[in-house]
Amino acid sequence: MNRRLFLGALTAGGVGAVAGCLGGFADDMTMVSAAPARVSDEAAAEAGYEYQGTIKRVETQQVGGEDVELTSYNSVYDRAIELPAERFGDQPVRAGAFSVLAAPHVTAGGEEFNPVGGPSTVELAERVQRRYDGLSIDRAVGGRALEALGERFPVESVEGTATLNGEYDLDIALDSIRDEHEDDHLVVVAIYPTGAVRDRESERTRIDTLVRGLEQYDDLEVDIVEAEGADG
Repeated sequence: MNRRLFLGALTAGGVGAVAGCLGGFADDMTMVSAAPARVSDEAAAEAGYEYQGTIKRVETQQVGGEDVELTSYNSVYDRAIELPAERFGDQPVRAGAFSVLAAPHVTAGGEEFNPVGGPSTVELAERVQRRYDGLSIDRAVGGRALEALGERFPVESVEGTATLNGEYDLDIALDSIRDEHEDDHLVVVAIYPTGAVRDRESERTRIDTLVRGLEQYDDLEVDIVEAEGADG
């Protein structure tokens, strides 16, 4: 799994010491974990997206004068898409990117804290997936609402440009959800090619299938392919 995932702090103020570096102080720390989130196997198969695993991140923050250990989960998916051969070659390119991040809501010492409240949507989008960087947003293209997890979530849609796999500059669409589900903050990001290389509507249908297939609960089984911040 690419180390760029979750590179740097999820919060504007930065991450303090990680749990594994605290020695004996860890026993006195409040620990808060999000419930893992992922897409059901059936929905992922229908959309043609492959599960690449889940990244677990452990960090500490001071909230209300207390040290709090936070555990977040980021599940990553991608899809091979056939793009024009004269530019991208004869083989499909893994150009469809989808991620769902679950981060805990924290209350300590009379203060509330949102681990994903500081970064912009573009900053989060670059951190939670491994296919695109250099995102630049040109315009909003409307939105929609989708049913998932027993709730109705607003989806923000924008278009712009980005670099795919560190090699190809192309027009992209970015669909995102930033909302709450039960006691957690939920961030969903989808990035895929548009413009001359790909019809936007066909891929958006796949993204809607993934969102509707979201699952999140405490005992949800996920494949932890990388753990960040846990070893100091």
